[in-house]
Amino acid sequence: MPYLQPLFFLLFLIACWFGGQAVHELGHVLAAWCSGANVEAVYMLPVSQTIVSNRQYPLFEIGAGPVFGGAFPVLMWAIAYWFRWRFAFILRSFAALCLMGNGGYIGLDFSTAGAWDGRMLIEYGAPRWSLVLFGLVYFVAGLFLWRGQSKHFFSRQTIHE
Repeated sequence: MPYLQPLFFLLFLIACWFGGQAVHELGHVLAAWCSGANVEAVYMLPVSQTIVSNRQYPLFEIGAGPVFGGAFPVLMWAIAYWFRWRFAFILRSFAALCLMGNGGYIGLDFSTAGAWDGRMLIEYGAPRWSLVLFGLVYFVAGLFLWRGQSKHFFSRQTIHE
Protein backbone atom coordinates (compact mmCIF):
# COMPACT_ATOMS: atom_id res chain seq x y z
CA MET A 1 0.00 0.00 0.00
CA PRO A 2 2.65 2.57 -0.99
CA TYR A 3 -0.05 4.97 -2.26
CA LEU A 4 -1.33 5.61 1.27
CA GLN A 5 1.62 7.73 2.40
CA PRO A 6 1.33 10.33 -0.38
CA LEU A 7 -2.45 10.31 0.08
CA PHE A 8 -2.06 10.90 3.82
CA PHE A 9 0.39 13.72 3.11
CA LEU A 10 -1.99 15.34 0.60
CA LEU A 11 -4.85 15.16 3.12
CA PHE A 12 -2.54 16.60 5.76
CA LEU A 13 -1.66 19.54 3.49
CA ILE A 14 -5.33 20.21 2.80
CA ALA A 15 -6.09 20.12 6.54
CA CYS A 16 -3.15 22.46 7.17
CA TRP A 17 -4.43 24.89 4.54
CA PHE A 18 -7.83 25.22 6.22
CA GLY A 19 -6.40 25.01 9.75
CA GLY A 20 -3.82 27.67 8.94
CA GLN A 21 -6.52 29.98 7.56
CA ALA A 22 -8.63 29.43 10.67
CA VAL A 23 -5.76 30.29 13.03
CA HIS A 24 -4.83 33.33 10.93
CA GLU A 25 -8.40 34.64 10.99
CA LEU A 26 -8.67 33.90 14.71
CA GLY A 27 -5.77 36.33 15.18
CA HIS A 28 -7.74 39.05 13.39
CA VAL A 29 -10.89 38.28 15.40
CA LEU A 30 -9.12 38.28 18.78
CA ALA A 31 -7.31 41.54 18.00
CA ALA A 32 -10.51 43.16 16.77
CA TRP A 33 -12.33 42.19 19.95
CA CYS A 34 -9.43 43.36 22.14
CA SER A 35 -9.29 46.72 20.39
CA GLY A 36 -13.03 47.39 20.50
CA ALA A 37 -13.70 46.82 16.80
CA ASN A 38 -16.73 44.92 15.50
CA VAL A 39 -16.30 41.62 13.67
CA GLU A 40 -18.99 41.61 10.98
CA ALA A 41 -18.15 38.29 9.29
CA VAL A 42 -15.47 35.66 8.81
CA TYR A 43 -15.31 33.89 5.45
CA MET A 44 -13.28 30.72 4.99
CA LEU A 45 -13.84 29.72 1.34
CA PRO A 46 -12.15 29.94 -1.12
CA VAL A 47 -9.68 32.06 0.82
CA SER A 48 -10.26 33.38 4.30
CA GLN A 49 -11.20 36.94 5.16
CA THR A 50 -12.39 38.72 8.29
CA ILE A 51 -14.65 41.72 7.83
CA VAL A 52 -14.15 44.28 10.62
CA SER A 53 -15.84 47.63 11.18
CA ASN A 54 -15.15 50.45 13.62
CA ARG A 55 -11.40 49.82 13.62
CA GLN A 56 -9.64 51.68 16.42
CA TYR A 57 -6.16 50.24 15.84
CA PRO A 58 -6.02 48.92 12.28
CA LEU A 59 -2.31 48.02 12.25
CA PHE A 60 -2.78 45.94 15.41
CA GLU A 61 -5.89 44.19 14.12
CA ILE A 62 -4.62 43.52 10.60
CA GLY A 63 -1.13 42.52 11.73
CA ALA A 64 -2.46 40.16 14.39
CA GLY A 65 -3.69 37.67 11.77
CA PRO A 66 -0.28 36.71 10.39
CA VAL A 67 1.51 37.09 13.72
CA PHE A 68 -0.98 34.89 15.58
CA GLY A 69 -1.31 32.61 12.54
CA GLY A 70 2.33 31.58 12.93
CA ALA A 71 2.97 32.02 16.65
CA PHE A 72 -0.02 30.08 18.01
CA PRO A 73 0.78 26.84 16.11
CA VAL A 74 4.40 27.10 17.29
CA LEU A 75 3.17 27.45 20.88
CA MET A 76 0.93 24.39 20.48
CA TRP A 77 3.84 22.37 19.08
CA ALA A 78 6.15 23.56 21.90
CA ILE A 79 3.64 22.40 24.52
CA ALA A 80 3.25 19.01 22.80
CA TYR A 81 7.03 18.69 22.54
CA TRP A 82 7.49 19.67 26.19
CA PHE A 83 5.06 16.95 27.29
CA ARG A 84 6.66 14.49 24.85
CA TRP A 85 3.43 13.82 23.01
CA ARG A 86 4.04 10.96 20.56
CA PHE A 87 2.48 12.81 17.65
CA ALA A 88 4.07 16.21 18.30
CA PHE A 89 5.58 15.98 14.81
CA ILE A 90 2.10 16.68 13.39
CA LEU A 91 1.90 19.97 15.27
CA ARG A 92 5.50 20.77 14.33
CA SER A 93 4.71 20.22 10.66
CA PHE A 94 1.53 22.30 10.96
CA ALA A 95 3.45 25.08 12.70
CA ALA A 96 6.13 25.03 10.01
CA LEU A 97 3.56 25.30 7.23
CA CYS A 98 1.73 28.11 9.08
CA LEU A 99 4.97 30.05 9.51
CA MET A 100 5.88 29.63 5.85
CA GLY A 101 2.35 30.45 4.70
CA ASN A 102 1.98 33.61 6.77
CA GLY A 103 5.54 34.70 6.06
CA GLY A 104 5.12 34.25 2.33
CA TYR A 105 1.68 35.86 2.37
CA ILE A 106 2.90 39.04 4.07
CA GLY A 107 6.44 39.22 2.72
CA LEU A 108 5.43 38.73 -0.91
CA ASP A 109 2.14 40.63 -0.91
CA PHE A 110 2.65 43.23 -3.61
CA SER A 111 -1.07 43.57 -4.33
CA THR A 112 -2.48 46.99 -5.00
CA ALA A 113 -6.16 46.07 -4.86
CA GLY A 114 -8.38 43.94 -2.68
CA ALA A 115 -8.54 43.37 1.05
CA TRP A 116 -5.22 41.55 1.38
CA ASP A 117 -3.40 42.06 4.66
CA GLY A 118 -0.12 43.33 3.20
CA ARG A 119 -1.80 46.01 1.11
CA MET A 120 -3.94 47.09 4.05
CA LEU A 121 -0.95 47.25 6.41
CA ILE A 122 0.88 49.51 3.95
CA GLU A 123 -2.27 51.60 3.47
CA TYR A 124 -2.43 52.18 7.25
CA GLY A 125 1.24 53.17 7.46
CA ALA A 126 3.38 50.05 7.88
CA PRO A 127 6.66 50.41 5.97
CA ARG A 128 7.11 47.91 3.13
CA TRP A 129 10.48 46.77 4.51
CA SER A 130 8.81 45.68 7.77
CA LEU A 131 6.50 43.34 5.85
CA VAL A 132 9.41 41.89 3.89
CA LEU A 133 11.41 41.43 7.11
CA PHE A 134 8.46 39.79 8.86
CA GLY A 135 7.93 37.50 5.88
CA LEU A 136 11.59 36.54 5.78
CA VAL A 137 11.79 35.77 9.51
CA TYR A 138 8.58 33.72 9.54
CA PHE A 139 9.40 31.86 6.31
CA VAL A 140 12.93 30.94 7.42
CA ALA A 141 11.63 29.86 10.84
CA GLY A 142 9.09 27.67 9.05
CA LEU A 143 11.81 26.09 6.92
CA PHE A 144 13.82 25.42 10.06
CA LEU A 145 10.86 23.71 11.74
CA TRP A 146 10.03 21.72 8.60
CA ARG A 147 13.59 20.37 8.33
CA GLY A 148 13.49 16.59 8.77
CA GLN A 149 9.69 16.32 8.94
CA SER A 150 9.26 14.42 5.67
CA LYS A 151 10.51 11.24 7.36
CA HIS A 152 7.25 11.13 9.29
CA PHE A 153 5.20 11.18 6.11
CA PHE A 154 7.29 9.13 3.68
CA SER A 155 9.20 6.62 5.79
CA ARG A 156 8.84 2.92 5.10
CA GLN A 157 9.23 2.23 8.81
CA THR A 158 7.04 3.11 11.74
CA ILE A 159 8.42 6.17 13.49
CA HIS A 160 8.53 5.96 17.28
CA GLU A 161 9.68 9.27 18.74
